[in-house]
Amino acid sequence: MPSKLSFITPKRRKYLDLETKILIVFLIVIGCIIIAFAIFLSVQALAKSSNTKSMQKEIAMMEAEIESYDFEYSQIKALQRKADEVYTANELLRGSIRNLFDLIPDQITLSKSIMEKDRLILYGVTPSKEVYNFMLLSPLKSIFHENRTTFYSLENGWYRFVSVNVLHDAQGLTQ
Repeated sequence: MPSKLSFITPKRRKYLDLETKILIVFLIVIGCIIIAFAIFLSVQALAKSSNTKSMQKEIAMMEAEIESYDFEYSQIKALQRKADEVYTANELLRGSIRNLFDLIPDQITLSKSIMEKDRLILYGVTPSKEVYNFMLLSPLKSIFHENRTTFYSLENGWYRFVSVNVLHDAQGLTQ
């Protein structure tokens, strides 16, 4: 039936026109893209989280390894200091022994010497007590705190002696 107010016949009106359909499709596509991007970000966040945990474990292992290396380094340094001390003591002892044997005059012959931490025992032969007292005992007295010498007469007129020289503070020849 023709309308009384219109010159044309009315057409049925559509619920969604073309522009609305395009807008709805566009919104759905944009929503899917946003959801996909959110899923992608959450997967990446989980991956980064697991990477972070594994890196933290690796850092902890490396720190423990560094601590063990530091401990080994400190032990090596302590051993090196000890070796240096022993080397220095040996050099001092070597020098002291060299100086001691430089003190022995040509007239006196040593048969044995015993060097301990705080004393020196010399065994030898001397032509006379005076040669011993003048040429060897005087330098020994300047080094040691206590000097005791025992002489034994030999058949040829010479004397065998045993000289015990003691340091009271153990800071002389040896350390």
